[in-house]
Amino acid sequence: MRLPGPSEIFALFDDARVRGAAPARLYRDPVGIIAAHRMEEVQPALDRLADARENGLHVAGYMTYEAGLALEDRLAPVAARAEAKGGAAPLLWFGLFEGVRLIAPGTLPDLLPDPAGASVTPPRPLIDEAEYRAAFDAVQDYIRAGDIYQANLTFPCETRVSGDPMALYAAVRPRAAAGYGGVIRTGGQALLSFSPELFFTLVRGQLTARPMKGTATRHADADRDAALARWLQGDAKQRAENLMIVDLLRNDLSRVSRAGSVTVPDLFKVESYPTVHQLVSTVRARILPGLSPVDVLRVLFPCGSITGAPKVRAMEILDALEPHARGVYTGSMGWIDPDGDAAFNVAIRTLTIYEGAGVGRLGLGSGLVVDSEAGSEWAECLAKGRFLAGA
Repeated sequence: MRLPGPSEIFALFDDARVRGAAPARLYRDPVGIIAAHRMEEVQPALDRLADARENGLHVAGYMTYEAGLALEDRLAPVAARAEAKGGAAPLLWFGLFEGVRLIAPGTLPDLLPDPAGASVTPPRPLIDEAEYRAAFDAVQDYIRAGDIYQANLTFPCETRVSGDPMALYAAVRPRAAAGYGGVIRTGGQALLSFSPELFFTLVRGQLTARPMKGTATRHADADRDAALARWLQGDAKQRAENLMIVDLLRNDLSRVSRAGSVTVPDLFKVESYPTVHQLVSTVRARILPGLSPVDVLRVLFPCGSITGAPKVRAMEILDALEPHARGVYTGSMGWIDPDGDAAFNVAIRTLTIYEGAGVGRLGLGSGLVVDSEAGSEWAECLAKGRFLAGA
């Protein structure tokens, strides 16, 4: 088979893990596009997505972080400010497709272009460490005052990119080894996601979320690397950070699930990627009868792991402290099948490339709690961007 060319609109969802990978999913030749460019268009666009799915179409695309501001009435003032600092790209973009092509695990690399045909520079933060520390201190003040108990503070970076974005995807893919990555090309931008984090899946009525919170940088020495993984799993701060988001997601899932069905089958599991170890938990539930994947998106989006807790207050605070729009970063990329199954990632480690501009945008961030330290959090953020190094 042939992958889509540079001028085609398509969505590709890819599991690049070495073991236990799922088939890739390719959506091409859309029969329609649903997009929202303004806050008041987000809810009607979701209505149209639900209608398209019920009419037998496959849905695949993305939601920006800012689209979530349109889903909560209390955030209306934040939504107005976010619209002012946002760009021209849609808040929400989904293609409508008549079918999906499954690509067997392990075969996608042979279909991708030569990685040598593209390059990317290391991410350059658009704020300096002093600006980060000022925002960090403000978050700590809010935590000590009792407003919140965690906030996911982020900042954008820029890179210079050249060549075919699909060749760049081929170059970075093995370095990231992400389970929930992929590529979306809309005609105006190319989104290259190397996300290790699942927002949720919905499979035959079962909802699964896998919040990722807690990070340790990998080490070249095997013994020290194993010790870092053990430290991550046992560190009280990292576990508390993860547990706060698990509790938040349990509460969010309970709003769309059968009473008593929310469970946590895995807590504080360490997953290792080429540049970092991550602490991951799993939350499961059974969806309420009559609800659809779009209903789940309306209630859960954005994922609590990239906001903080309590979610709405954290989002208000982050709006005041983050001068740049996040865009697709910390939003979500995903798909919905006509039968109601769905999967969405948390769009971290996701590069937005503006077609023809030679510029890419990458966001970095980390969860801050009361005993966080500014220097180590800044270093953790930068470590999360190292998957681009050497691509």
